[in-house]
Amino acid sequence: MRSPPPPWLSVVWLAAVGLAALAAPVLAPSGPYRISSAPLSPPTAAGIFGADALGRDFWARVVFGTRWSLGMSLIATTITVALGGGLGLMAASIGGWVERGILWLANTFLSIPGLILSLLLVALLGPGVATLTLAVGLGGIPGFARVSRAAFRLPKQETYVSAARALGGDTAWIAVRHLLPNARVPLMSLATTYYAWAFVAATSLTFLGFAGDPALPEWGAMLQSGRAYLFDAPHLVLIPGLAISLTVLSFHRLGTWLARVPEESSAGGAIHNGV
Repeated sequence: MRSPPPPWLSVVWLAAVGLAALAAPVLAPSGPYRISSAPLSPPTAAGIFGADALGRDFWARVVFGTRWSLGMSLIATTITVALGGGLGLMAASIGGWVERGILWLANTFLSIPGLILSLLLVALLGPGVATLTLAVGLGGIPGFARVSRAAFRLPKQETYVSAARALGGDTAWIAVRHLLPNARVPLMSLATTYYAWAFVAATSLTFLGFAGDPALPEWGAMLQSGRAYLFDAPHLVLIPGLAISLTVLSFHRLGTWLARVPEESSAGGAIHNGV
């Protein structure tokens, strides 16, 4: 059985994509909308990724597309982690009917696949980058609330939590002081995995045309616009498709690696196992 690729390869690719997003104006000074050559020009030394159907520099569109794809996924993941993690922490720390209610709601919404739930929210809110990002973030909350609850329940069973409660610590103080810090490693792994899911969901919805602007330099939208020229200009599909695949696989590999990294014991007593 072949071993998975080392995690540093994922880190290198994600770092390169992140740097490309930050340095997009430097790497592609012509911008993503300027017509630079003949339509459907193949990759050459003059244009490393060729041109799209309107003659726009495809290298510039791919580079600027990192900003849209990574940015939408980052905002969506932040919404998922903040709200879903808050619900998971509330369920684990309070327990009782609050925990049962949160789990019931999470299980109810989990009966609908996250991407379908996001699609329904976009249909209700209307197309657009902002509503698409919000829909993806809200669509990931039920799943993250459930799995983060499991991560918070592990340190709750430790003796130092019982000691803190015996010394008069209230539920909110114990949750912030003990449960949240000692669940950080599994939460980091979960957040990385959910970022990969958000990336797939966001690019899928832009591929379906819900970004609202067909000219948007975003990888999913570029994949959709290049689909009509698959045989005449396959680079319009292969390049963004490969970029999406490598980014998603890298985040999944990084999340898997983080889940296996043992957390060093601290004075407060850290947990050592992932979710």
